[in-house]
Amino acid sequence: MKMKWMALALMFAGLLFAEQYEDRWFYVSRMLNNDKELVDVEELVRTAGKVKLNGMLFSCGVEGYDTWIPERKARLAQLKKTCDENGVEIIPIIWSIGYGTMLAHNPNYVEGLPCIVSYVAKGNKAVVMQEAGLAVENGDFEKHDGDKFPLNGWIDAAGQRSFADTEIKHGGECSVRLENFAADKHGHSRICLQVPLKPHRRYRMTVWAKSEGLEPNTGKFMLQFYRMNGAQVASIQPQIAPTQDWKEYSLVFSSGDETEGRIYTGMWGGEQGKLWIDDITLVADGVSDVIRRPGTPFIVKNAKTGQVYEEGKDYGKVEGLKRLSSAPKESIVLELPDGSAIKDGDELLVSFYQPARAGAWQYSTCMSEPVLYDEFRTSAKAIMEALNPRKWFLSMDEVRAGGTCAACEARHTDMAHILGDCITKQYQIIKEVRPDADVYIWSDMLDPNHNAHDNYYNCKGTFAESWKYIPKDLIISCWYHERRNLSMPFFEGLGFRTQGAAYYDTDNLDSCRNWMETCNNTKNCTGIMYTSWRRKYALLADFGEMVQKESNPKK
Repeated sequence: MKMKWMALALMFAGLLFAEQYEDRWFYVSRMLNNDKELVDVEELVRTAGKVKLNGMLFSCGVEGYDTWIPERKARLAQLKKTCDENGVEIIPIIWSIGYGTMLAHNPNYVEGLPCIVSYVAKGNKAVVMQEAGLAVENGDFEKHDGDKFPLNGWIDAAGQRSFADTEIKHGGECSVRLENFAADKHGHSRICLQVPLKPHRRYRMTVWAKSEGLEPNTGKFMLQFYRMNGAQVASIQPQIAPTQDWKEYSLVFSSGDETEGRIYTGMWGGEQGKLWIDDITLVADGVSDVIRRPGTPFIVKNAKTGQVYEEGKDYGKVEGLKRLSSAPKESIVLELPDGSAIKDGDELLVSFYQPARAGAWQYSTCMSEPVLYDEFRTSAKAIMEALNPRKWFLSMDEVRAGGTCAACEARHTDMAHILGDCITKQYQIIKEVRPDADVYIWSDMLDPNHNAHDNYYNCKGTFAESWKYIPKDLIISCWYHERRNLSMPFFEGLGFRTQGAAYYDTDNLDSCRNWMETCNNTKNCTGIMYTSWRRKYALLADFGEMVQKESNPKK
C-alpha cells in the first residue's frame, strides 16, 4: 500500500511538472560594470528561483565579451554561479541590428542614406555651395492675421495655445508664442511646415527659441523631420532652460528619395510656461558624418563634365565615423593639394552616405556588409567562452533603417529578403558553435500584425513576408499585447514555436494574465516572460507564482 501511495504521489508530481511551461523567464539589463550591479542582479535571480522561474534573458553586452576587462568577466562568472545554484539559466540577448549593438566595434557598420552635396572650388579648398529655392514660406512669421499665420502647414490651436507676439521676437516684427500646453490632453503645442526638397540632399533646419517658466523635467522641446507618408526619420530634443533668452537650435537630416517633407518644432507634453519660436530656416548642408566602408562609396566628381576625382591626389583624405551622434556638426572643407585636377571655380558634386537615424538616437546596422558576419562569428565564440548557453536570443526588433546603402541596393531585393538572410546567417553562426542550441527571436519584424510591412521608417523596400525566409525552428517571442491574439495564432499556423513576452512595467499583472490565457490557447508555446524595461521588479515574485498556478500548456 505504501508503495502504491508513493507511486501515485510521484505520478501527481510528474503531472504538475508536465503542466509547467519549459520557459519561465524574466528579462534583465545590466552591464556588470561594478559590483553593485552584480549584487542587484543576484538578488533578482534568488527571488526568481524561489518562484520557479528558470531563465533570465540577460542584456549585458556579452557579444563583446572578448573586449571585456578581467573584473567584468569575473562578475559574469560569479553571476553564472549564482544562477546555476538557483536553477536559472542565463539566456544572452545579442546582435541587435535595429539598435546597432555591433556599432561599438565600428560605427561605420551603420546603415547609410545616400547624400549629394554641391561644392565649389575656391583656391586650394572646396566649400559648400548654397542652393537657391530653400526659403521656408513665412518661416519668420511676419505675415499674420491676428493669431493666424498663412503657412504651408499649421500651428496648433491659434488663439488658444499659439499666439502672434509682436512684442517679443527674435527678428522682424513678430514671433509665435506657444503656451497653455495643458489645454491639450497631450500637452502639445507645435508648428508644422511643409517644405520642398531635392532628393538625396542633406539639409539643416534652424530654429530660434526663447523660454519662460517652462516646467522643468517635463515636456519636450523638439525639432523633427517627417516624410510625407508620416514616418519620422530625424528628431532632436535639445536642452532648453526653463527660462532663457533667444538661442539657435539645429536639426540635420537627409531628404532620402523625398521631394517634399514636413518639419516640426514646438513643445510635446508640456505643462506650464511659454515658448517662443521665430526665424525657421532650411539650408543645404555640407559633408559631415561620412560612413567609410565598401558599401558606402565616397565620390567627388565635376558637376559639368562628370569627371571623377581621386582621393588623396585631387583632394585630401576624408575620414570615416569615429562615433555616432545626433548633434549637428560643421561641414568639412575639401583640401585641394598642389597638382589637383580640380581647378578654381569648378563646381563639384560630392556623393557620400550619412548614418540613417530613426528619432533622436536610434541607429541600425547594415545587414549587407560581409564583414559584419565575421564579427558575429568572433562574438559567438566569445559568448561560448563566457556562458556556453543552450538558449540564445536574437535581438532583431525595430529595424528602422536598411536597404539604402550601395551594399544593400546591389542585392536587388527587398528588406524581407535582406532581413531573412541576416537572421538565417545569425542562426547558422550560433549552430556552428552550439549545434544543440535553441534560438529565440523578437516577433515584430516577422509579424504582419506588427512591423513586417512597407514604408517602415528609413527602410527602402517592404518587410512583408519576411517570415518566409527564416529557419522554421526559431522560437518567436511575441510582445505586442494588443495584438497577441493575432500574432500568436499567426506563427502557430506557420508551424513556429512561440513565447509570450509579458508585463512591460505595468502596475499590476492584469496584462500578464491576458498573455497567460493566450499562451495557454496557443499550440507549442514554450512559455512566458516577465519583461521590464524600467527595472521594475516588485511584481516578479507574484509573476512567478501566477505562472505556476495558471500555466496550462497546449501541446
